[in-house]
Amino acid sequence: MFDLLHSTLYWVLKTYIVYRIVRTAVALWSTVAIYVIAPLFYKPNFDPYKGRWTVVTGGTDGIGKAYTIELAKNGLRKFLLIGRNEIKLQGMKTYLEDKFGARVQTYLFDFYDGDYNEMRNFIEDIDVGFVLNSVGVGRERMERYGDNPEADRRLLKVNGLGAAEFLSIVLPTMEKNGGGQIVVLSSCQGFRPFPYIASYCASKVMLSFLCEAINREWSTVKVQCLTPALVATKMTHYDNNYRSLFVKNADDFVKEAVNTIGLTSMTSGCLNHELQMLTRHMFPWTLLKYILLPVYWYHKRRTDASQEVTAENKKVY
Repeated sequence: MFDLLHSTLYWVLKTYIVYRIVRTAVALWSTVAIYVIAPLFYKPNFDPYKGRWTVVTGGTDGIGKAYTIELAKNGLRKFLLIGRNEIKLQGMKTYLEDKFGARVQTYLFDFYDGDYNEMRNFIEDIDVGFVLNSVGVGRERMERYGDNPEADRRLLKVNGLGAAEFLSIVLPTMEKNGGGQIVVLSSCQGFRPFPYIASYCASKVMLSFLCEAINREWSTVKVQCLTPALVATKMTHYDNNYRSLFVKNADDFVKEAVNTIGLTSMTSGCLNHELQMLTRHMFPWTLLKYILLPVYWYHKRRTDASQEVTAENKKVY
């Protein structure tokens, strides 16, 4: 009886290990195919979107700004920039006009408390061919859910409901004009619940689920969901020029991310981050969450220290 139990448990364990190895190998092959092999002969085709409007949210900072510039480098010349900071919108407008000779409109809008019906009326008659939905807010520090309800509310409203409402606005007009491409900036932190960023994770998993459903529902509109790990931006409390083994610079990130359009509907956006995501296939979540916990404690200490420095600087000035 004991021998039978022992052999059964051994078989189950061996089968599970083989499953994890095969799953990781398949994910690794997919990563190599998309980020190493495909760039040798594949470039995304932007011709269907040239002459049509590219609508961008969150395009004045971080990944959204870098991605918008990369789109302009790929030949897109008509941009509608949506954001809540008029000075930054005008700065980006001037840059695109001067650098690329682009035609640029701006639309002042706050995704937290803006009038979405008004935005819908504004966009419904525009021939939208490409959409970059990168609107989002972060946290000043990592906190337990409920300790800062206003921050949680803003994050869920802007990153989740606001971004989702925006998608419902652009989809009908895109289909009416022959379809197009949408790129949605989500996060790898939408894969699983992580401590001290609960509302952020919840908002990002909402976007990831929406993207997958939209791809099945709208035949003429293709949606790609980007799920990066750490990228050096103001939101992640890194200097924009920071680079490390695990943290990508925004400019470097988008150069790889843009080249995956048409290859996959969901990706981390760069080889570095996809290799990091292999851990999801190597280990079960029951183990992985403990492996990753020190990383989140480190970032909690780092963001706390960043806010303390900011507070001290405010006292000085």
